[in-house]
Amino acid sequence: MRKRAKTFMYVTAREMIPTQGEMQKTIAFGSEIVEVMNNRYGSAMAMSTEIGGAPNKVWLSGFWQSLDDYQSFLESYMADQQLMAAISMSTSFMTEMEDQIGEVLRPPGERKAFAQIHRGRLKSTGVAEGTELILELTNHVSELSGSECGLVRPVTGDQYGVTFVAHADTLQGLKDMTDSWVTDEKYQEIFAKSPEYFESEFDVTYVRFI
Repeated sequence: MRKRAKTFMYVTAREMIPTQGEMQKTIAFGSEIVEVMNNRYGSAMAMSTEIGGAPNKVWLSGFWQSLDDYQSFLESYMADQQLMAAISMSTSFMTEMEDQIGEVLRPPGERKAFAQIHRGRLKSTGVAEGTELILELTNHVSELSGSECGLVRPVTGDQYGVTFVAHADTLQGLKDMTDSWVTDEKYQEIFAKSPEYFESEFDVTYVRFI
């Protein structure tokens, strides 16, 4: 019998900013920590860097089936003296760290080499309607792309933010994907409604998984 794929309902992200000249050390540290966490605790953590965004920034992200699962993971690794000692050493080559938790409204497809992250902000007067609209758009572009695109809303942080995620094997694949959307008639029809529910700020970043 074919096993049913897990459905991840939450995503966590840790933003790490290295001190000047310590990017490679941060990447090496993050890669080692990810491997240890995934092997010891069965997590699905991954590390990425930005392309077309902040070049001196590293992200550590993971998906979870519930907040209880994430809590269990936190309690396990925080009780791991060896792992916590390694993490405490990172303060010598990182200037800032910040954690975020998001609820997955639509799970993204399989993680590939690259991803595009679209960040928008809902107007406070139309959160429910705007969320429904961007979910409709995400469903449609997933069909157009033949690749599952994801949608996340915040649990912590800015409560009016919304994040769209799509994966591809190459940077050109990401660009080709969005080019195919904007020429689609139904996409244009749905997107034309967005000013009613979304602020004018809109940000797109590419990331590379390490």
